Amino acid sequence: MRRRVKNQPTGFKKIVARLSLAEWRRAEIIRDKYGFKSIYEMNQYLWGCFLRVADPDRDEEEEPVPDEIRAMFDDLSQAERHFEYVKPKRKLPQKTIDDMTGQLRIWQ
Repeated sequence: MRRRVKNQPTGFKKIVARLSLAEWRRAEIIRDKYGFKSIYEMNQYLWGCFLRVADPDRDEEEEPVPDEIRAMFDDLSQAERHFEYVKPKRKLPQKTIDDMTGQLRIWQ
């Protein structure tokens, strides 16, 4: 069976970020506090800030980047991962799950 190809506008790419439920709730509070329309809009804003600091030569904006934003991304060469990423797993058959957890299967 062929996979359905989703139509995406040309010239754009999608970035997916996974947040824990606690992080998502914190993001909702921040969204409401600062008047963003959505968490997606916050994501776009953060990417825009990062690109303006990390690649200032190609910056299309004329106004200078505030020092606070520049400090957020200071010394990018020493960046570390400060989040836990859990890769989603495909659904496993029940027999495999039982074998991994050490449970005996009564029905066979």
